[in-house]
Amino acid sequence: MGKPSPSVAGFEDGWYVVPHEVTWQDLDAMGHVNNAVYFAYFEWARTKYWMEMVGATEPSSLTFIVARAECDFRRELNMMELVHIRVRISEMRSSSLDFVYEVVKAASGEIAATGKVVVVLFSWQERRKIAISDELRARVGAFQGEAR
Repeated sequence: MGKPSPSVAGFEDGWYVVPHEVTWQDLDAMGHVNNAVYFAYFEWARTKYWMEMVGATEPSSLTFIVARAECDFRRELNMMELVHIRVRISEMRSSSLDFVYEVVKAASGEIAATGKVVVVLFSWQERRKIAISDELRARVGAFQGEAR
């Protein structure tokens, strides 16, 4: 996949990049992006990453649940600012994996926030966690252009 344009997701420098223009609804009373919104940014990037990786269009392809989420805030974001939400999988264990993030100001390249979300693979039918298969490990490696 090629380099992302201002409106299309794609890989760049080892990250899956989802462009996003900060909107009015992202702001708090002080006029900058509310801290809780960063987790919505992470969710959107994670969803786009996963759906593209597994070649799906249906929400049922999201076979994981969030176990932990963290964010470090570094720079203020303002309305109408273009940001790149960067995501990749950094570590996989037996049934959980880590999505790591950077929210980058497109104009300056400054990192506005970093984060990590731990997800557990989950069978919605059986209502239980499931193991990460060798096939999924290989798919992640191939999608991210890595040798695993």
